[in-house]
Amino acid sequence: MIEVRNLHKSYEGHEVLKGINFEINKGDVIAILGPSGSGKTTILRCINFLAEADEGTLVFDGKEYDLSKMNKKDIAELRKKTGFVFQNYNLFLNKTVLENVTEGLIVARKMNREEAIDVAMSALEKVGMALKKDSYPSQLSGGQQQRVAIARALAYKPEVIYFDEPTSALDPELINEVLNVMKDLANSGITMVVVTHEMSFAKNVSNRIIFMDEGKIVENTDSKSFFETPKNERTRKFIENVSIR
Repeated sequence: MIEVRNLHKSYEGHEVLKGINFEINKGDVIAILGPSGSGKTTILRCINFLAEADEGTLVFDGKEYDLSKMNKKDIAELRKKTGFVFQNYNLFLNKTVLENVTEGLIVARKMNREEAIDVAMSALEKVGMALKKDSYPSQLSGGQQQRVAIARALAYKPEVIYFDEPTSALDPELINEVLNVMKDLANSGITMVVVTHEMSFAKNVSNRIIFMDEGKIVENTDSKSFFETPKNERTRKFIENVSIR
């Protein structure tokens, strides 16, 4: 489905990604783990074109793209196939929940308003936010805002959804409501790539783990093997030092 080859990215002379290679298969729930500064978020930003890679190839549904030479047409084409959920929700504060979800459908997808509303309401139902359709972001908790952001991504019916630390901005008591929505999505077969510090999600929901350290993939394996029989000493130290609920 998706293949990333030899992905490199530097910022101000500091090499953040040092030749990243991995595949995403249909139905995968991949958790990208690692210490802060290891390059996890940069991977997502490069493959969704929020940052320009210095070098690398993306293969998506059999079509090959040079990540260092992307044009607007190719970016637009690929973004129609993907969804992105940010740390800090990125909702329009002056628009209602329903308007936040329909905006992209109407403006970017050129969908008529009635159809956009139907699609948006279906997505909001899936994340338990349909009853809040007329509320504004300021009237919602952080967990509710993130669920709206997930609904917005779902509404595009993407082939894959990228999540960039979706619970990191939430108060501890709100984390589970977002993780439960993500578990439901995973169980429904949606392909997901999740940068996260939530070890319970990584262990119990994801089917694969990519472990990053210092800009490289240290381990890329199934979740059970990662937590029970890690091959790399750096991986073992990481697991020893994290809390798994």
